[in-house]
Order: sequence, then C-alpha cells, then structure tokens
Amino acid sequence: MVKRRKQEEIAGVLEFAGHSPDDAVFKEWMEDHRSRNGGKLRVSKGATGVRVMFSKEADMAFWKERSEMEAKGRKPHAA
Repeated sequence: MVKRRKQEEIAGVLEFAGHSPDDAVFKEWMEDHRSRNGGKLRVSKGATGVRVMFSKEADMAFWKERSEMEAKGRKPHAA
C-alpha cells in the first residue's frame, strides 16, 4: 500500500525581515488573519526574518501591502 500525501497549493512566499514568529506585531497580524478567516498560512524561520507561505493570492497581497505600509510608518486600510 502506498501512502499519498496531499500537496497543498501555494500561492507564494513572503519573508518579513526583522520580525520573528514571537514578535508582537507579527502575532497581531496572525490574529487579524485568523479573525478574517483567510486561507492557510505556514510560518517558518527565514534567513532575515519570519517566512510565511500563503495558499491564497489575495492573502499574500494583503500581507505584502500591510508590511509595506508599516515600513513607511502608516497603518494599512481595513479590508
């Protein structure tokens, strides 16, 4: 008998430099994501920060916009 593993679709990967999975800002982002009930996220440690793999393209775009806005010192618009 052959065991088969379901391959998850991955829309993309983003790495957030300077953040760790235990970072307060990152935890806030995760809680917001869970409350919006978006797609699945896989989190791991990257070379320069926390790496997040997304199953939905829309979630990846939202997180990318959020990180860019924070880098500029502004809050992202509500989704």
